[in-house]
Amino acid sequence: MNEENSGDPIGRLQELVLQGRPAARASLSAVRDARAAGPGPETEALRTAYLDLLKLCLCDLAATTTMSVGPLPGGGAASRVLSGDQLRLRAAGMDWPLQGLTMTGLPRLDDLQSCVEAVVRDGVEGDLIEAGAWRGGASILMRATLDGLGAADRTVWVADSFAGFPKAQAEDKDLSGHDFLAVPLEEVKGNFARFGCEQGVRFVPGFFEETLPGLSDGRWAVVRLDGDTYEATWTALQFLYPGLSAGGYLIVDDYGALEECGRAVDEFRSHNGITEPLEEVDWTCKRWRRESRAPIEAPPPSAVPPAGDGSAPPNAVERSQGRGIPTVRELQLTRELAELRERLAAAEAEVGRLRSSPVRAAAARLRRARKG
Repeated sequence: MNEENSGDPIGRLQELVLQGRPAARASLSAVRDARAAGPGPETEALRTAYLDLLKLCLCDLAATTTMSVGPLPGGGAASRVLSGDQLRLRAAGMDWPLQGLTMTGLPRLDDLQSCVEAVVRDGVEGDLIEAGAWRGGASILMRATLDGLGAADRTVWVADSFAGFPKAQAEDKDLSGHDFLAVPLEEVKGNFARFGCEQGVRFVPGFFEETLPGLSDGRWAVVRLDGDTYEATWTALQFLYPGLSAGGYLIVDDYGALEECGRAVDEFRSHNGITEPLEEVDWTCKRWRRESRAPIEAPPPSAVPPAGDGSAPPNAVERSQGRGIPTVRELQLTRELAELRERLAAAEAEVGRLRSSPVRAAAARLRRARKG
C-alpha cells in the first residue's frame, strides 16, 4: 500500500482497484466524458437526451464535484470531494458514491441500456431482474429505458437483502460492518418514485438463498447479477438462468473485480455446458447473450459447491442508526484534537506536580528567570 494513501480512503480504494489489473487501468484511461446528448425535436433524440441525463444523475455526475466514500485500513469509512480529472474514477465505476444511486459507472449503464433496448427490439420474452441492487440505480435505468420504449408490459424485479451483506467468518471478506452498504427497502422505493419510475416494479427483499428459489419459474429477458460473493452469484445463476429466454442477456457486474464471483460464473458455465462467449463490458463487468434453447438442469441447493472461505449462513446484521460518513478532513481534525488533548493533559499533570512541591516550583521559576 502506498504510504501517502494510508489516510486517504479514496486513494486507497483506487489503488486496490487498479492493483495488478491492466483492464482496470485501461478502462479508467478510456472512460467516456460525463456528458449527456443535447435534446432535439425528434422523439428518439429526446429519449436519448433523457436517458443520458438520467445516467449522470444516478452516478451523481451532473455537477462539477461529487462526494466519494472509501474504506479505512482499520475499519469504517470516510468521504472526500472528487473534482476535475478525479471524476473519471466515478465515471468508470471505481468508487463508492456518497449520494449517487449506483456504483456501476457510465460504461456499464450504457451497456445495460443497450441490452434492454435489444431485447425489446428483438421481442425477447420475459421480464428484467437485478439481483443485488444497493440504492436501485441500475434498476431505475432499466425501468426508465422500458418506459421510454413503451414497454409497460414488462416488469422490473429488484432483489436485494436491503440490509447489507451477511456476516462472513473470513475477516478480509466481511463487508457486513459497512452500514453504508445497507440501504433500507423504503429508501430504495423512494428513489424509484423520485424519478417517476415506481410503476411496473416488484421488490424482492431478503437474502438470495431465501428469495430466489421462489422466482425459479420466472421468464427473463435480462438478468443482472451484482451479488459480490461466490454463494450469492451461484445461487442467482442456479435459480434465474434456467428462466432466461434465448436472446436474453446475463450480466455479471463483479466478474473481474471479485475473484470468487468470476469463479462462480466460470464453474456454473462449465457445469451446464454454456458455451456462449463472455463479452467484456468494462474492467469488471462481463455478459453473454443466451443462444441455446436447451433447458438448464440447475443443481439442487445441496449441490452448490462450497466457497471455501468459511462464510456463515446469511443472517441480517443489526445496524446502527443515524451514523454519517465523516470526511477525510474531519478525521484529520479529530486526530489533531486528540493529540492536543493529550498534550494539554500532560501539561496539566506537570503543573500539578510543580504545585505539589515548593522545591520544584522554585526551581522552575529560577529556570524561567534565567531564560528571560
